[in-house]
Amino acid sequence: MKKTILYRPSGAQPPAVTSVSADPSGLRLVCGTLDGRIILLDAKTGRLQRVLKGHESTISAVFFISEGKRILSASWDKTARVWSRAGVQGTHLLRQNDQVKAMAVWEAAQKGAVGARDGEVRIFSTKSLRSLKSLRAHMADVSGLSFVREGTQLVTASYDGECRLWDLREFTMLSVLGRYDERIRSMAAVPDGSCVFLGMHGGDIQSVNLDNPKKAHRLAGHSDVVTSLCIDSSGKHLLSGSMDRTVRLWSIETNSEKTALRAEGGVSSVAWASSGEAFSSDFSGAVISWGRLAK
Repeated sequence: MKKTILYRPSGAQPPAVTSVSADPSGLRLVCGTLDGRIILLDAKTGRLQRVLKGHESTISAVFFISEGKRILSASWDKTARVWSRAGVQGTHLLRQNDQVKAMAVWEAAQKGAVGARDGEVRIFSTKSLRSLKSLRAHMADVSGLSFVREGTQLVTASYDGECRLWDLREFTMLSVLGRYDERIRSMAAVPDGSCVFLGMHGGDIQSVNLDNPKKAHRLAGHSDVVTSLCIDSSGKHLLSGSMDRTVRLWSIETNSEKTALRAEGGVSSVAWASSGEAFSSDFSGAVISWGRLAK
């Protein structure tokens, strides 16, 4: 493991980096900040390539879409926006009634989903940002979204302690996958859609099988809020980040921890590149490359 601090702005109190994502080539990173900026970094050197300004509040999620040619962002300013690779913002906005707290993308169908603080989930076109359907999904902040089963279903998680499965053909709830006595703070689905992992407020990670929700496993290791989860393209490794200032690598096959890594501050987001390189961002303002963790 090689820890490299790619980016950390100067100043006594640099703004936190709240989200990070790698482009399909693994050569660039897009990051969101607490003060509403989006920054593009060289994933190898950490060189700042561009700063995108337009959002008016904290960036909650950022993704590369259209094979890395565009960037999709969501913010507490109640909007989702699309940007060109050159940093030009599109003319369309997706507006929500409350702060956007989570986002997911299904590239094959050019669809996205955003979840808001008021519990609403909206399905939309990533090409036009046109709203396709709204779901009254939860009673509190939506903290996780994942398209599964070739985009025909959506898994949602919330501060209300529930994880739910939705049919996107009929736009109806299929089942409650899990019900907990604490907030669910993050979520990730394995590529084949067989199970999801839930990051809990108290530090545990829960795995839930979509076909048999009673077949669940608890992964213990973090001592504080699990803020972010990400699964590599092989579906064999889970990366987690926590307010306990650690990034942890887990084996999905054995439901066991493989590595614990010390970050610079409370971890806000974790991400994989297609090359297997792992990245994290944290509330100290740092963006870190951890190298190729999964062997």
